[in-house]
Amino acid sequence: MSEEAARARDAALIAPLPSTEPVGDEGGDGEPDAVLPQAPQARPGRRERRTARNNVIRPGDLICGSCGQGNAPTRKFCARCGFELREAQVARTPWWRRLLRRRQGPRVVELGTGNGQQDESVPAPEGRLAAFWSRVKFVLGIVFCLSAMLYASYAPFRSMVNERAAEVRKTVTGLIESYYSPVRPAEVVGPSAKGRGAEHLIDLNTASYWSVPYTKPIAGQRRKAVLVVKFDRLVKLDQLIVTAGAGDAFTQHGRPRQMVLTFTNGKEMRMDLQDSAKPQKFTLEHGLATKTVKIDFTDVYPSDKGKDVAVAELEFFSLLS
Repeated sequence: MSEEAARARDAALIAPLPSTEPVGDEGGDGEPDAVLPQAPQARPGRRERRTARNNVIRPGDLICGSCGQGNAPTRKFCARCGFELREAQVARTPWWRRLLRRRQGPRVVELGTGNGQQDESVPAPEGRLAAFWSRVKFVLGIVFCLSAMLYASYAPFRSMVNERAAEVRKTVTGLIESYYSPVRPAEVVGPSAKGRGAEHLIDLNTASYWSVPYTKPIAGQRRKAVLVVKFDRLVKLDQLIVTAGAGDAFTQHGRPRQMVLTFTNGKEMRMDLQDSAKPQKFTLEHGLATKTVKIDFTDVYPSDKGKDVAVAELEFFSLLS
């Protein structure tokens, strides 16, 4: 073999080394070739790592917003799915349990019998009574709610309840009013218009009335519309009924707006009246051991037809003890 043939054989056996120079495109700008849009590749499904919900939600637990698991209030992340519990909803006590009164104080437990076994806990009598009343209040609350729903939705039941309530109200009112005894004044002294004397105030006839000219007094000026009611003995006054105005001619005369009563003991009481022809009741606070009552008409509902004040009747009552 010649020397040239040997060199050619050895060169064929040597592997060529990779080039260290960057390979460029024909343009020499170094940019990669354009690639056409490809169809999206389907991703493998995410493996579900949640465990089954295996706890009972108790009041105060943090309810996970992702899986609904109840977690202890001290947890930051859900024990089931790892979801953050920063905005988790807190489980609340059911409304029907909030109606039951909670047991107050420790439970009384009897000591063991000495055989190594502990007796069952026995509540104290006070605890049993409190538990009983709690159940009673719960039952009464349910009955009240059902009755209210029935009252609102069932007309015959509503009518029956209204009738019973009216009867009870009438009975109670009759009992209360039956304890009041009328006290008749001996006389009433005061100014009056012609034919409208003060005796008409105590004649038990609302068709007649007392009237007197009235002008609003100036400061320091003596009032003219002042009455003095006298009794023949010391009496106890608890109620006064005033029938204002002049009966059928109610709007033709002025009506008392404000009265100031001064009792025998010197104590005063102000009474504000409504502009109504109906009898108005007032409770007298200083009417104990009274023989005279001075009535001063300090303000009047005016009338366009006359400058006076008129009162149909004054009735005094005493509450029997």
